[in-house]
Amino acid sequence: MAIIVTLSFVIFISYITEIDYTRGELELFTSFNFIVLSIVLAYTLPRGIWSISFIFFVTFGIFHAGLILASSINAITDEDILYQISFWFHTRENTTAISLINIAFVGYAIAAIIFSKNVSLVSSNEDEDFCRRAFHIGGIGLIASIFLFLLIGFGTGAASSYGAYLAIVSAIPLVGILFTYIYLLIGLTLVLVVVSYRKGFGISYFVAFAIWSVIAFRIGLRGEVMFPSAVAIALIARRGKPMSGVLLATVVTVFLIFAGIVKNARVAGDYSGHVSINPMNTVAELGSSLRAVKEVITWRLGGDELLMGASYWAPIERQVALILPQIERLPAQKDDRLLNVKVIKVVGPIGFSLVAEAYINFGEIGVLISAFLFALVFSRCDNKTSNLRTDVYVGVALVPIFVMIRNSFAHVPIQVILGFVLASMLLFLAKKKKKRY
Repeated sequence: MAIIVTLSFVIFISYITEIDYTRGELELFTSFNFIVLSIVLAYTLPRGIWSISFIFFVTFGIFHAGLILASSINAITDEDILYQISFWFHTRENTTAISLINIAFVGYAIAAIIFSKNVSLVSSNEDEDFCRRAFHIGGIGLIASIFLFLLIGFGTGAASSYGAYLAIVSAIPLVGILFTYIYLLIGLTLVLVVVSYRKGFGISYFVAFAIWSVIAFRIGLRGEVMFPSAVAIALIARRGKPMSGVLLATVVTVFLIFAGIVKNARVAGDYSGHVSINPMNTVAELGSSLRAVKEVITWRLGGDELLMGASYWAPIERQVALILPQIERLPAQKDDRLLNVKVIKVVGPIGFSLVAEAYINFGEIGVLISAFLFALVFSRCDNKTSNLRTDVYVGVALVPIFVMIRNSFAHVPIQVILGFVLASMLLFLAKKKKKRY
């Protein structure tokens, strides 16, 4: 805790007094901050690196500080990445954005340590037949979701390349909506499979997800694979340490190299061009979520007022308006409270960021409070004893929240509600079904 307090003091004093660090010094400090806090959390949290709190922190950190980390050690060798970031990375607004990331890191780490507790980790009182039925029901749902993806993807031509995917989704909005909910279903059914799995149940559903992941990854759909996978790892870890640190490091390195190869295909349109095996290029590209933070700072400097929570309320209000017609419901493309819509209109399809959303709503204090609340929620989840029902409900809530790392809040309320409803239905079916598999 002394390390975090020291970092907090340095960040606070630097921000309010506007100490004129060089850009290189700020990047090095941010990289140091991210790495040190990751180590502190790994050794302080009761579940260590296998806690939801830690996995979210690292995932969030890579998507917001990966580019900073790679730049700070001059590890970016991909010319396309260097060209793309040249338009925005070295701006003054982005210097402020980097400071906000540091604030988020420290706020999150403080809350995670304060609210995490040592608890009984795994419940031993579980019905294996119930788990088996839930496992197969989830697996059947997962395979059905994958089949729908393949049917629509290859039927429309969207699965032929990332460029074709973007073109089809742009030209036929219904296809984009279908894909959005297919990804949600894949994530939710994967949660049920992972949580209900017990030794001896077989791995066929995991193999099916792995095959889909390769297909989706090859197309260029990395986030669609990465976020549910991160949630799955967190849920598997709730029942015990799933692998050694060495194996984990090897898996992460291979993933980063593979992701870099996919990135090149997204740009070139095929796999015939130059292939980079520098994993730091992938870290840098994933870290481009930082741009969304820079953009909202630009909006504020351009005269935009703080939304004061409007973007968090808007998706809820819009759903209520479907039931109560007296509430005005603007078309989504005209409702700038939906930040995923606004960012596309103003900048283009760059994704978004939970830090950017907190800042455009409440300013710097919003970033600190948002990070604190996320850590509080995840710590509460980590503190709960692992059992099938608890883990399923935790998992279906985590899927859209993890996706929010590089997207807006707009999708979260409805997807969490749908997740709870679907999970309840499948668990009810598993409880009632008598047939043994």
